[in-house]
Amino acid sequence: MVSLPDPVHHTLPFLEGEESPGLLLIGQTRTWHIPPEVGALYAERGEIRELGAPEELKARHPGARRIYAERITPGLADAHTHPLFWGAALEELDLTGLSFEAILERLSQEASRRPPGSWIVGRGMMGVYDRRALDERIKEHPVLLWSRDHHAALVNQRALEQAGIGQGTPDPPRGRISRWASGEPDGYVQEAAVELVASHLPPLGPSQLARGLSDFARRGYTAIHALGFEPLETLAWAEAMELPVRVWWAVPAQGWRSVEAGWRNSRLEVRGVKFFADGALGSRTAWMHRPYPDGSLGLPLDAGPWIRHEGEAALERGFTLAVHAIGTRAVEEVLGIFAELAPQARRPLRIEHVQHVRDEDLPRFAGLPLALSMQPLHLEGDAPWIRAFWGEAGLKEAYRFRDLWSTGLPLAFGSDAPVAAPEWARNLACATHPLLADQALSPEEVLWAHTRGAALAAGWSEYGHIAPGAPADLTLWEEGRPVARVFAGHLEAL
Repeated sequence: MVSLPDPVHHTLPFLEGEESPGLLLIGQTRTWHIPPEVGALYAERGEIRELGAPEELKARHPGARRIYAERITPGLADAHTHPLFWGAALEELDLTGLSFEAILERLSQEASRRPPGSWIVGRGMMGVYDRRALDERIKEHPVLLWSRDHHAALVNQRALEQAGIGQGTPDPPRGRISRWASGEPDGYVQEAAVELVASHLPPLGPSQLARGLSDFARRGYTAIHALGFEPLETLAWAEAMELPVRVWWAVPAQGWRSVEAGWRNSRLEVRGVKFFADGALGSRTAWMHRPYPDGSLGLPLDAGPWIRHEGEAALERGFTLAVHAIGTRAVEEVLGIFAELAPQARRPLRIEHVQHVRDEDLPRFAGLPLALSMQPLHLEGDAPWIRAFWGEAGLKEAYRFRDLWSTGLPLAFGSDAPVAAPEWARNLACATHPLLADQALSPEEVLWAHTRGAALAAGWSEYGHIAPGAPADLTLWEEGRPVARVFAGHLEAL
């Protein structure tokens, strides 16, 4: 535990949430600067003032509050999140890892406790199902079960009725309603078709956003990147809050023209426009060159020419671009668009996920003004699908951490919460033990991607390292886990 053994100093509980000018933090300190490691740092009023040996800094700052930790690093950042929906997910049924039969049993139990007609929402479903078993078990409640990747959902008949979806309902643009041979919807909806149902859920609000953001803070994060899936009004809620983490915000491509780029305050920068080149693997909407077992190639979403046109306009207005691209075909498409737009980029362009990459596309990354935002922990759920769909050939193209690191571009790691919980340790385990051994990163490289790499992906050159003059956004560690953080001049135990 972070300790203050000397009785002349305050104890950590006293420091929680209190102003703490003059903090002397003592422990193995990874700087990502020169020198790369020191034994102590002195910070005052939210800024790092000095690095050095513990005894030297003690002598120069005798009145500073001393905090001892096993390890001190730049503050952890999650480089791909959806904080509003993570806050909502914390209120939903967590079905992660359950078989479909176990899911049905859990839903039956939940239905017995809720008034008829109220919604039941769950997350973490693996696999593709139709609604027959759901309709048999849950007759009095509309049900929506998010797939693990949040790019599809299973809904029951009550939910379809409430959404007005029937045999004559057409597929929406950028979405698909799965149907039986009769043309009747079978309950499985993909991409934009999910919104036809989800729009009838009880509305989300500032309380869910606050809950999601606070959860990141209590896990030791000091920054997150909010990647443009939230409705536009969510930004106004964030602007009105005292944010518990620093936030890089991307707005949805469909509404960016009504928003101005720039810092709203010292904790919130609106800088990205988020596009979707494709969907996700588990929902079989990632846009691939290799066909899925059913012969499909996935589902391209935002058209390439539209991304280029809107992207060029956004760059002229001071934004940068963040494009979701999971499948090989999507990555290929986005690389081509970014090669054309590169001369206009003032901040790093971002490819989000960059999960499946062909050999012939690897040389195209080098030299582009890119950051590569990845979520290693997703391979836990994706590995069985990759093996089942494409065998060894698919494994070779997936989660190419080492190959992408070798491009020289910054890797930035995150969780994509609510797709996965924002657990740094899971990213560490998956990136150091990936699908193929030659793609492994070292623990220090994973930490870099969660700190300095994330800062560079945001265009925040002053963040993500420990150096005189840099903001004192710090994470403190014991036995490999975060136990405290320093943020905005405050020391907080986790």
